[in-house]
Amino acid sequence: MTTSPWQPLSDREAGLPVDQTVHEGVPEHLEPGLRSWIQDSVVTESLVHRVVAALRLNSDAHAFGNGRLPSSARDLSGVPADLLLNVVDCLLYLDIGEVAHHEYLVKHPNTASPLAAIFAKPAKFVNPVDTLDALLADSASAYQVRDADDVSHAGLARVVDATVADSAVTAMQQAESSGRDDASVYLRSSWTKAYALHPDPSGAYIDAVRAVEAVAIPLYASADPRATLGSVIRELNDNGTAYSMVILDNKAVPAKVETVLSLMRLLWHGHRDRHPGGQTSAPITLEAAQAAVHIAVLLVQLLSTSAVTSSLQPQP
Repeated sequence: MTTSPWQPLSDREAGLPVDQTVHEGVPEHLEPGLRSWIQDSVVTESLVHRVVAALRLNSDAHAFGNGRLPSSARDLSGVPADLLLNVVDCLLYLDIGEVAHHEYLVKHPNTASPLAAIFAKPAKFVNPVDTLDALLADSASAYQVRDADDVSHAGLARVVDATVADSAVTAMQQAESSGRDDASVYLRSSWTKAYALHPDPSGAYIDAVRAVEAVAIPLYASADPRATLGSVIRELNDNGTAYSMVILDNKAVPAKVETVLSLMRLLWHGHRDRHPGGQTSAPITLEAAQAAVHIAVLLVQLLSTSAVTSSLQPQP
């Protein structure tokens, strides 16, 4: 796949800027491709039935053309447009790539044999997951394929700027390198919940807090068995002179930790659904959850790389 957006020849010759529009939902130019992808990629009836079951489809609530639930790949490809992304997301969750590869091997059992490559020459296996990801990218969809990992299944996820996404991956890796595997797990979970097809803002926010706690508590509040991010904030606030940043301030001396403290306070105080029923309790919006994830990425990265130093002996 190319790394830069394609631009029509006529636009290039006219000197027009590249169209950076990102399309939500299922735009008209994407719908035929998604329907064809479903029909071509779903190679077993059992996969159709699993999608129907997982999405709780029923003929009363969903306007199927023939009045019956889908029972074939062709039927499934004909679901109403507002269900298409849910179907695609579910197929990824059900490991459509693995199912397709298994069926390919059933039909071509000798593909591993060197002689088969000479005489049989079976058609090369094309992973439908790769085909889908290319289709979504070509259509400038707001979604891309999310691979399965240790904390989430495969599915659709919102497209995020590559540089921003890379910074999150770097923070996870640095947390692991510093021995804070839990921080990496929580950060990955938070990211997934914030950018999934069906996001979980509350879950994303609490995992963002947990990711920071997993790094910060062992450094600044390990003696407290009930420590939280609030405990870390109190320690840095009450004993701020014992800590400093590796960055120098305008006087060429190590900067104070106030910036890190401000980010921690923002993350901690912004967790408005932590105690339901309170006067300031409020649901977490998706925008707030995504902001919290990016704050957590920065804090995990800073704390994992010793950007905050201490004149005290580190706590084990």
